[in-house]
Amino acid sequence: MMTRREFLACSGSTACALLSGCAASTPLSKAGFRDFGGPDQPYLGLATSLPEEYDYAAEVEGVIPAGLRGTLFRNGPGLFDRGGLRKRSLLDGDGLIQRFHFHDHGVRFRNRFVATPKLVEEAAAGRFLYPTWSTLAPGGLWNNFWGPGRIHSQAGVTVFPWQGRLYAFDESSLPFELDPVTLETRGESRLGIASEIPVIFAAHGKFDPLTGEWLHFGIQYGRRVSLHLTCFAANGTLSRHRIIDLPRYVYLHDWFVAKSHVMLSLHPLEVEVWGPLLGVRSILDSLRWRPEQGNLLLVLARDFSGVPLLFPTEPSFMWHSVNAFERGDELIADFVGYADPDHLVGPGAAANAVMTGGKGRGHTPGQLWRYRIESGQKRVARELLATGNFEWPRIDERGRCRPNRFVWLCAANPDEFFWSAIQRIDLQSGQRTRYDFGAGCYCGEPVFVPRNSAVPEGNGWVLTEVYDSRTRKSLLAVLDGERLADGPLARVMLRHHVPFSYHGWWLGS
Repeated sequence: MMTRREFLACSGSTACALLSGCAASTPLSKAGFRDFGGPDQPYLGLATSLPEEYDYAAEVEGVIPAGLRGTLFRNGPGLFDRGGLRKRSLLDGDGLIQRFHFHDHGVRFRNRFVATPKLVEEAAAGRFLYPTWSTLAPGGLWNNFWGPGRIHSQAGVTVFPWQGRLYAFDESSLPFELDPVTLETRGESRLGIASEIPVIFAAHGKFDPLTGEWLHFGIQYGRRVSLHLTCFAANGTLSRHRIIDLPRYVYLHDWFVAKSHVMLSLHPLEVEVWGPLLGVRSILDSLRWRPEQGNLLLVLARDFSGVPLLFPTEPSFMWHSVNAFERGDELIADFVGYADPDHLVGPGAAANAVMTGGKGRGHTPGQLWRYRIESGQKRVARELLATGNFEWPRIDERGRCRPNRFVWLCAANPDEFFWSAIQRIDLQSGQRTRYDFGAGCYCGEPVFVPRNSAVPEGNGWVLTEVYDSRTRKSLLAVLDGERLADGPLARVMLRHHVPFSYHGWWLGS
């Protein structure tokens, strides 16, 4: 990382030019937002905080399948407001873990905030104290100077059970360990890595179900932008770690892991880093889409050895990958891609407009794409697998890093940013099946649960959390993974709403 002395020495006129924009990313007034919205704003429950923590036996409508036993964990931002102020983006808030425990007598629900130092200190103060991804701290320049170094983890993106423990991850930090039953926060964790080894994690680790390995990437910003690659062996010990300088100041959320390779899509979403470093703009407000630069696909051996290969291709923004695998000499990587991340970047972007009650802009839909990379021929081809308006892809995790046939996604209707349907796409036949929860109902990432370890791919259930704006409450829907159109087999009814939630993970009993 750049030292403060180096930073001040090279900032010069850049600092002077940016100081005039020091109010660019200040917190919003809570007075500008109505909880749950009006009849013409059904989606605003997703942007309404849930400050309460619960633990109760949930009511079940329908019948929970006899073989569905275990626990679904979910993570996402649960608190957007404090002290009359509000975050600037729906994608920014303190991490709220949910636990749905399926047992012989029903389903028990529990939710709890990750007790990060940021959450604890701000709760005691009753106000925002620290800058976050989208929002500067109150108090002006000196409360935000050296911004990325002042951003504290909110542990609000993903959640993974591993080695008998539970971990909540943020974008670029260390995870927090939780008790998998009570959800009590045990503290920040280096996952057993010695303190002398510099390491940073993004949110999207990948489990290889055959080798038992857990692989991670992380991005560190400074004088240069550095990629951290980390792999844990099946017994939980550190297997390997490597740091690589990247050619772009790029914001990345997810990546690809195959049997023999890893790949990162360096899309042209750049971070104009001086704004956050000087404390005059948030990271979100410093993102710039540069489509004329195209994408660079960085491919490396999975053992992290050798020189990374870079393949230029068309510009395409990616939140989430589907899967990656080798077929002969080809590396195949499937993902949801956008020609333009207008839902995230720029004036009126939907993810930001919702925080003041607006619908916002998000006219470029997520489509299902495939990369085919031939490293020997040094070429890449891009293929459109399915048109639509997709996000939150999941597969049967037993097929991770190997060829898979099915993908489950959230699907949005025309002119909508939020997703109301779950869709399955057969990548062999192209056949699609779908269930739509209806107007005013919004669903989240579909987590697939196989009936047992021996059944064929796709034979199991899909779990998705749904916010119903008519009742202002949420539910967990259980669908047959092969018969989505039949609708939910069961609905686990919550007594309250849950805000916009990101990712989940299933742990069988």
